[in-house]
Amino acid sequence: MIEILNAIAVILGGILAISGLIIAKRPDAKQYIDRLTPYQALIGVAMVILGVIDFFRILPIITNIFKVNLLSAAAALGMIGVSIILGALFGMPQIAKMIPGNSPAEQKATELMQKIAPYQVLLGLIGIASSIVFLLYRFNVIHMHA
Repeated sequence: MIEILNAIAVILGGILAISGLIIAKRPDAKQYIDRLTPYQALIGVAMVILGVIDFFRILPIITNIFKVNLLSAAAALGMIGVSIILGALFGMPQIAKMIPGNSPAEQKATELMQKIAPYQVLLGLIGIASSIVFLLYRFNVIHMHA
């Protein structure tokens, strides 16, 4: 169930990440994206938490996943990676509030997020695509063959 919540969170985060592209193609979509924007930090924190949980859940069986189906494994790892990275980018203001004081770690994290920010659209596209593929496998729309 957690991986499904993670996929949904990554799709929402991906929509926020590519919102500029969406609005450029469909200006009428701005009203819907504006409804999602206030929840950006919350979605980011959820993506980080769910991504980390999924990572530790998949870690013991990672080699088996690649043996079963390469596309499924790539989709799962893509979703988890984007979840953590994009989630950190969106959730950093909220995460920084949780860190007590003005620590050097907070400053380093902020600098890292500024370096990642230019890749936000690419991460959003990868996240949406990998989450959709993951969900298609998860709900057996696409079947895994051993």
